Amino acid sequence: MNMLIGLALTAVLLMGFGIATQTTTIADVSKCQVAAGETVDPDSAECKLTPAAAAGLLPNDVITSFDGKAVTSWEELTGWIRASADKQVSITVERDGVPVTTTVTPVLSARPVVGVDGRQAKNDDGTLQYQDVGFLGIGAQTALVPQPASTVLPMAGENIKQITGVVLNLPTRVAGVAQAAFSEEPRDPNGPISVVGVGRVAGEVAAMEQVPMQSRVATLVGLLAGLNFALAVFNLIPLLPLDGGHVAGALYEGARRRIAKLFGRPDPGAFDIAKLLPVTYVVAVLLMGMGALLIYADIVKPVNLFG
Repeated sequence: MNMLIGLALTAVLLMGFGIATQTTTIADVSKCQVAAGETVDPDSAECKLTPAAAAGLLPNDVITSFDGKAVTSWEELTGWIRASADKQVSITVERDGVPVTTTVTPVLSARPVVGVDGRQAKNDDGTLQYQDVGFLGIGAQTALVPQPASTVLPMAGENIKQITGVVLNLPTRVAGVAQAAFSEEPRDPNGPISVVGVGRVAGEVAAMEQVPMQSRVATLVGLLAGLNFALAVFNLIPLLPLDGGHVAGALYEGARRRIAKLFGRPDPGAFDIAKLLPVTYVVAVLLMGMGALLIYADIVKPVNLFG
């Protein structure tokens, strides 16, 4: 049922609300060209205008073409800008329903390299990665875009895959939580949390008044979907008293009967699962201990997902 609920909520999230997607509408225009890690006073003489600011681009402008090519997505536009360093190109925007054409010259600038997980990539020595590419100085507005039904199963599968990775490394993850809870080390945002942590994250989402209500509800639906997938995967661990332990016992009993039938032996009968009670007690104590540790960690050093 957890799997089915998680799948249903994923369908509601993707098909009903959609996922946050960058649009071709400009959200903000940077005034100054600033090197990575530096700051410049916009009103000082040191402020060198970005190509976008110099060209007069404004927030809420909708970019319709770049270098004579129709713009259909922000990702496509970003690729063209990055490849156009020091090259003067035309750009057309729609402003208040009226097309406006001007020229821009993207400057060569060191920009962060973003990995597939959406975070800045790092070098082998742990330093952050940067790449010299064309830079214009604009940011994109985002909007929730409903997705087709064909995206539900892949998204659910990716969610389950990530959760399974956490469960398979659970002892290491829990040890990391314990170390963070009793030291100055930060919590791993991708590590396990308790019901207290889930409630705290949900409360933070609900309290974000600067975020549109639709986006907050979508985030909570996604959180519930992930929680159900997590419960399903965790409950399938083949140890009693979890359901996975009962499934493992039933599979063992079925295999034993098949082998007996194959070799013409009498039916060995049902497997006495009560023989595993000592193991059950140990697992139950470990689970209660883990739960207490996670609750304590979520109180004294909660996971910070929103900065």
